[in-house]
Amino acid sequence: MYFIADKSLDAALHFSHEELFTRYLRFNEPVVMIWQTDKTVMLGNNQVTKAEIDVDFALKENINIVRRSSGGGAIFTDPGTILYTFIEPLKYESKIHREKVAETVIKALDSIGVSAKQEGRNDILTDGKKISGLAQYTSANHICTHGSLLFDTDLELLSKVLIANESKLLPKGIASIRSRVTNIIDFI
Repeated sequence: MYFIADKSLDAALHFSHEELFTRYLRFNEPVVMIWQTDKTVMLGNNQVTKAEIDVDFALKENINIVRRSSGGGAIFTDPGTILYTFIEPLKYESKIHREKVAETVIKALDSIGVSAKQEGRNDILTDGKKISGLAQYTSANHICTHGSLLFDTDLELLSKVLIANESKLLPKGIASIRSRVTNIIDFI
């Protein structure tokens, strides 16, 4: 296994590392990256920026905006968010890779006393609230599964910069993005 813990807070740099390992290098051992960012909104590869984030607010608050190669929804990260990346040779269907990564993250959380479970395709919850989301993309030979852990993230800033997708919130009886997420630090 290769382990990378880069101290840079530049999300674009970390995504370029992911691209390099996933698309251009050949290796047989998993690559694990642990990283953090400055205040950043990360958009999925197919999202429309103005539909997902308050761009004016992001600019006013000096929040970086980057696009990642994976799909999934927009997320907000800051130095209180821990990001993880698992890049592996593509051996199984993507669902199995995603479930293995989610299981690893859940075991790590359990080891620090945080009870968590996977819900839906991409979410990890504790106490019914989201603390992590996963996304993926593949190349001919590798799969990249990455996600965020809301450890001590500024949730107020998160709720102001992200635009709520009511079609996701209303069926679950959730009033706002802020009421759907929580920080891990509150459970340690």
